[in-house]
Amino acid sequence: MSILEGRVAVVTGASSGIGEACAISFVEKGAKVVLAARRAERLDKLVTKLEAMGGEALAVATDVTDEAAVENLFEKAVERFGTVDVLINNAGIADSTAAHELELDLWNRVINTNLTSAFLCSRAAVRVMKGKGHGRIINIGSISARVPRENSPAYAASKWGLDGLTRAMAIDGREDNIAVSIFHPGIVATEIAPGAVKLPSDMSADPKDIADVIIHMADIPDHLNFYEGLVVQNKIPFLSRG
Repeated sequence: MSILEGRVAVVTGASSGIGEACAISFVEKGAKVVLAARRAERLDKLVTKLEAMGGEALAVATDVTDEAAVENLFEKAVERFGTVDVLINNAGIADSTAAHELELDLWNRVINTNLTSAFLCSRAAVRVMKGKGHGRIINIGSISARVPRENSPAYAASKWGLDGLTRAMAIDGREDNIAVSIFHPGIVATEIAPGAVKLPSDMSADPKDIADVIIHMADIPDHLNFYEGLVVQNKIPFLSRG
């Protein structure tokens, strides 16, 4: 039996891509899921799909960059399921704008969506998890937090910042046995990276394959932290100067 059986997982950015695939994988493990994204119609369709699989799911339309909306998300989760055991901070946007062309509004939008949202959701999750003896937060980073792409300072900064947030919260979570970790996907065929859909199959990953790794990171005993994971295509020059 999976340790996730009967547990409650909140997934942000759940309306498509990795987030949607994570929700499906959680239900396959017997977990209950709370789905957060801005596109309510898509979330409702996913709830219908998950319930048809025999799962329990709640959709909460949420702008994860909005403090009040995040508080509402976790209030609704606790109201429906009684607690939150796992948080997947998956919401994010991609950007490839050179520094000399990058407007402050765009910089702020990338940082708020990719980093500040993870802080807001993690803070809310910790407030629920404290004192319960366990909890798990998995942040979805990027290989750009290891080797940035050219012309992407906002995106790289947001993912490096997310790595730092993960490390800090992993330390702070020890006392309450809250494990905080980060997973770095490589090139994934999702809406956030539409060009990846057109790549050869051996140059991108399917969201389901990525989600299964993330759920594996969550499906371990509570006293263990699968602190960091990274999936990368064999053929991209990540490990060399290429």
